[in-house]
Amino acid sequence: MSRTIIVTYGLMCYLFSMAMLVLFILFANNHMGVLGSPDLTSLNIDQAHGDPLGSALPVNLGLLLLFGVQHSAMARGRFKQLLTRLIPASCERSTYVLATGVVLWLMVAYWQPMPVLLWKVEGETARAVINSIYYFGWMVTTLATFMLNHFHLFGLQQSFRPDDPDAGTKEFRTPGLYRLVRHPIQTGVVIAMLATPDMSIGRAVLAVGMLVYVVVGLMYEERDLIAHFGDTYHDYKKRVPAVLPFTRRKH
Repeated sequence: MSRTIIVTYGLMCYLFSMAMLVLFILFANNHMGVLGSPDLTSLNIDQAHGDPLGSALPVNLGLLLLFGVQHSAMARGRFKQLLTRLIPASCERSTYVLATGVVLWLMVAYWQPMPVLLWKVEGETARAVINSIYYFGWMVTTLATFMLNHFHLFGLQQSFRPDDPDAGTKEFRTPGLYRLVRHPIQTGVVIAMLATPDMSIGRAVLAVGMLVYVVVGLMYEERDLIAHFGDTYHDYKKRVPAVLPFTRRKH
């Protein structure tokens, strides 16, 4: 595969996944209207949209399961080995990013609304504060990717340097937020999933599903990191909590 195709593929996968992430962030907080199209407001998590696919709960649980399986299975070494028999190694991470974008689109497009409210915050100031916390969570997630290596995590480094065998190499670093928690990307997700002024049953199902994914996904990721970095990561794990800062017991 030519360098030009690999670079173009990596860039397109990145742009698509970023667009789908923005879409998902707006969808999960009923803010699709900020995009300016009345048609898009029907894609808010609590709005009726799409063709009914059956009972809402099984459909939504299926979408969450799809997200979890894609995110975890494609990140495992065995899957990567199988995938790189079919495509260049420099395209492997971009393909993961592309698949993530597709799954996020499926969640937005086919999520079935469960609009019964568990709580609704009425005050404008309180709503603004909670919405700010929601977007702060996503900001934490985004900043964490740049602190580590945003372009490596999203496959651009690998696709833009297809002939460099070190382009896809993991490097153990603990900059910024990584001194407070081992997985600040997931910390941001936890904050965002818990912060909403309108907690419908559907939004609660999304939150619980994403939190379960964080717990299960990190079990597999920590195992891989220990296998890769050995005692270095073991020591890091002893000193720094996983997701919630300042929760490590002092001995």
